[in-house]
Amino acid sequence: MHKATKVDLDEDRDMQHNPPTVILAGPTAVGKTQLALQVASRVPIEIISADSRQIYRYMDIGTGKPTLEQRAAVPHHLIDIVNPDEVFSAGQFAQKARELTRAIYSRGRVPLVVGGTFLYLNALLFGLFPAPPADERIRNRLLQEAMAQGSERLHRRLMTLDPQVATTIHPNDSVRLIRALEVIEATGRKVSELRRMAARYRAAGPNTRIFALTAPIETIRKRVDARVEQMFEQGFVEEVRRLLSMGYKPSLFSFSSLGYRNVASFIEGKIDLQHAIAATKAQTRRYAKKQLLWMRKDWGFVFLNAENHEANVEQLAGWCKKVLQAGSV
Repeated sequence: MHKATKVDLDEDRDMQHNPPTVILAGPTAVGKTQLALQVASRVPIEIISADSRQIYRYMDIGTGKPTLEQRAAVPHHLIDIVNPDEVFSAGQFAQKARELTRAIYSRGRVPLVVGGTFLYLNALLFGLFPAPPADERIRNRLLQEAMAQGSERLHRRLMTLDPQVATTIHPNDSVRLIRALEVIEATGRKVSELRRMAARYRAAGPNTRIFALTAPIETIRKRVDARVEQMFEQGFVEEVRRLLSMGYKPSLFSFSSLGYRNVASFIEGKIDLQHAIAATKAQTRRYAKKQLLWMRKDWGFVFLNAENHEANVEQLAGWCKKVLQAGSV
């Protein structure tokens, strides 16, 4: 993995072409949105969402989008940009985020990338191998197979076809398993082979500082459970019911967002409400744990303890001010 380096703004000689990016990452429910909004009260920023589920229109409660009031107070980007049956890749995110970064600096503001989709952040910082575009026919067939027979079956197949990549994917991670098998079927080449071919062309990405907001695992678990309960109180079931009435099917990739298929199963009478809530809590806890594992990578993270809110606001706002004062475009 390419290392993200800490930036000395006074010594950055390529700022014109490669402006600094400030990132606030961390697991779900840890408080990233609240911290970013507090920073916005001290420094002129615009937020670029790095959340692969908040891109979908009509999927608001379950994805934990900032409220309309919050978005009115601070400009947010890359939220509500595609319909639930449309595709938006990590590569597209990286391209749009870089374009937005330059545009935001040109307005005399600091772009703050906020989110916990580390695949998106990886694409922004280090690039991705040149994989083929999504093939919905292959993807839907593999998704149906995973739903009918379990993702472990896909993992065993990938272990045979591309063991180097299979060992890096959890047997329950159906999204990444399906994508890896889709690429192999569409190109006839292993993902590991495509990555090796692309490695020498991969750029390091923009100069950056990556703040990682974290908390003890037990604290995160409690926050996750509280958030899930709040989602159901706010109308999560009604949101999913509305999506189904609009013709969006639970087999869509967008419905792999945490909780949506559980709620769809409840609406269809397959499980009761308490089962749907419990399953959503468990899935979200597992996802938060996976995000924490990403944060062990050697990306040059600056770790922030979520329990030290005021100190975190000072540190993040201070860095944004330094970026702005140094001149970034």
